[in-house]
Amino acid sequence: RRDLTLLQVVATLIGQVLQVKALVDEKTAQLKSENRLLRNRIQSHGARYGILGESPALQQAVQQALQVAKTGTTVLLLGESGTGKERFARMQHLAGSCSEGPFVSVNCAAIPATLIESELFGHEKGAFTGATATKKGKIELASGGTLFLDEIGDLELELQAKLLKVLESRAIQRVGSSRDLPVDVRIVAATHQNLQEAVNANRFRLDLFYRLNVFPIRLPPLRARKGDVSILAYHFLKGANGEYGKHVEFGIGSVELLEQYPWPGNIR
Repeated sequence: RRDLTLLQVVATLIGQVLQVKALVDEKTAQLKSENRLLRNRIQSHGARYGILGESPALQQAVQQALQVAKTGTTVLLLGESGTGKERFARMQHLAGSCSEGPFVSVNCAAIPATLIESELFGHEKGAFTGATATKKGKIELASGGTLFLDEIGDLELELQAKLLKVLESRAIQRVGSSRDLPVDVRIVAATHQNLQEAVNANRFRLDLFYRLNVFPIRLPPLRARKGDVSILAYHFLKGANGEYGKHVEFGIGSVELLEQYPWPGNIR
C-alpha cells in the first residue's frame, strides 16, 4: 500500500512537470513568434508600408516593387485574389516620387458597365440624363499621383481603347466633351486573370496589354509564403486583443495548424 501511494505521488509530480514543460514550450514558441514579428517590422522594407512577412517569395515581390517605385513605369500586379495588390499599389505610391499627390483606387469589376466610363473619365453637364453638373473622373482626380486600376481584365474593350489613349497621350476626354484634358498620372494595374489568355480570346487588347505589362510583379499566394502565417497570425491577434481589451493567446499547436492550412482566400 505504501508503494502504491509513492507511485501516485511520483505520477502526480511527473504530470505537473509535464504540464509546466508544456506551458514553458508554449510561452517560448509565442515569444519566438512575437520576436519574429517585431524583427520583421524593424528590418523589412515592406513592413513600413503594412506588408508583413519575411518569406523569400514575399521579399522578392517587395524588392521588385520598391525597385520600380521611383520611376514612372507602369506596373502590372499579378496574382490570386486576396494577395494584397492594393497594399502593394499603395506602397508603390508612397515610395515613389508622386507620394505627395493623391492615391485613387478603382475596382473595374465592381462598377456597372453603364457607369464605369463616367466614373473613370468624368462627364460634362448635360452629357446624359441625370448629368446635372460637371464631374471629374477618377483619372483626372488622380493627376499628380497614382491611379490603381484593380481587376483591369474586367474592363470592356471600348474602355480599353480609351485607357490606351491615356497611357499614350496623357490626356482624357470627359463624357460629352471633345476637348482633351492633360493628366499627369502614374498607373498601377492589377488582375488575377491571365491577360495573355484574354488577349488570345479577343477579350483584351494586345496593344493595351503591352502598355500595362511593362513591369509585371507576381504576388505570391499565402500558401507559398512559408513562415509568414505565424507572423500575420500574431499581428492580427495583437490587434484584436487591443481592440476588444482581451489577452487571448494561441493554444499549443494552433499556430502550426494555421501554417498547414492552404488559405484559399489568402490574406483576405
